[in-house]
Amino acid sequence: MKKTFCMTLALIFTLALSACGKTDSPAPAVSGDVPSDTSVVAVPPSDGQQNQPISQAGTSCTFDPALFGGKLQNCAYAGNGTLFVLADKLYLYDTGTSSVLATAEAPLRDFEAQAIDGGYVLSGMGDSGMMAYIYDSSLSLNKEIAVNELLQGDFVVSETGGVAASTDGKKLAFAAMGGLYLYDLESGSLTTLLNMAQNAGTASISISMLNGAAFAQDNSQIVFYGSGNSIPEVDGEEDFSIHGSIAVDGSGLKLTKPSDYEIEEMQSSVSRLFFPQTFTQANGTLLWIDRATGSANTLSFSASVEGKDGVYGSEQGNYVATAVLDGSLTVRVYDVASGALVATEVIENSDPTYFYRIPRIYLLDEAKTAVVVLGGSIDEVDTLVSTFEFGE
Repeated sequence: MKKTFCMTLALIFTLALSACGKTDSPAPAVSGDVPSDTSVVAVPPSDGQQNQPISQAGTSCTFDPALFGGKLQNCAYAGNGTLFVLADKLYLYDTGTSSVLATAEAPLRDFEAQAIDGGYVLSGMGDSGMMAYIYDSSLSLNKEIAVNELLQGDFVVSETGGVAASTDGKKLAFAAMGGLYLYDLESGSLTTLLNMAQNAGTASISISMLNGAAFAQDNSQIVFYGSGNSIPEVDGEEDFSIHGSIAVDGSGLKLTKPSDYEIEEMQSSVSRLFFPQTFTQANGTLLWIDRATGSANTLSFSASVEGKDGVYGSEQGNYVATAVLDGSLTVRVYDVASGALVATEVIENSDPTYFYRIPRIYLLDEAKTAVVVLGGSIDEVDTLVSTFEFGE
């Protein structure tokens, strides 16, 4: 396996997935078995001087830290091997040509990004609540939406999936505390698809909360997740995780209660939606939904501890990575379709601070390259970046 690693004082590159717009979170103590053929990368301590271009020879993924100013704060997939990089400003970076395609002032510190026809939608929490920013392909701002003001009394509280964009860029969906809404960007009309105050649900499940949404099946359906209750009520039963779908015309509501599975978030990729479990309940499996067909499936990891320290879908949705923190970082990459483990990498550093928080991991499908970012949200340390190839 070829691998490249670097650490820079004024960081660099990376990117979203789903999840990738998230601030690092404190990590629970987790250990995992490391296969005997696992490669180990020791990321060197900083001397404040390393700032040279780094490339993956033989692949189309190149990373050049000299192109970015300031410390990396956040990032996200931008489609077709490009990445949003948030440092001193917002960069649109092409990993294939190692070039910055566009820059803009960063609207938010933490954000999700969605590629649409002719541009992008960035969303996240601002000073006045959830915001959505619509850019063209050169990062010129076309529209700014204060979502909570638009909803007039309802609120989007989820930063992962609270705002969804159709791939054609014509509609947005909002998963709010009080319901699910469809917003037509051309006409400005707002339609309520699900209303919690009117006991939204099916004959067997009532929806108690919505946490995230995404368009699917050629923008004809909206897939969502949240929590619900049984109908009729069951004594002593607490809210449970649900996922479901509804047509954009409000018809065909479907709800599913996954068995013994508590959903933490939804990560969107081009072909699949991933639903990592709450870290306290993670059992080494991952629920995912095919965006083209709406079918639900489960991916099993090689160890039951996997998923507690982070699950990361690739840009296209063909791969998933897991992180296991135990004084170092073990990254395992899986092929979603086959379920096969295709790579295992251990990243070490003499400063344990880097392994106190969950990392950011980005998988570029075409280049089959993983980018691992440590310390991006820790002001006291330099950001570390390690890259490695996976698959054949």
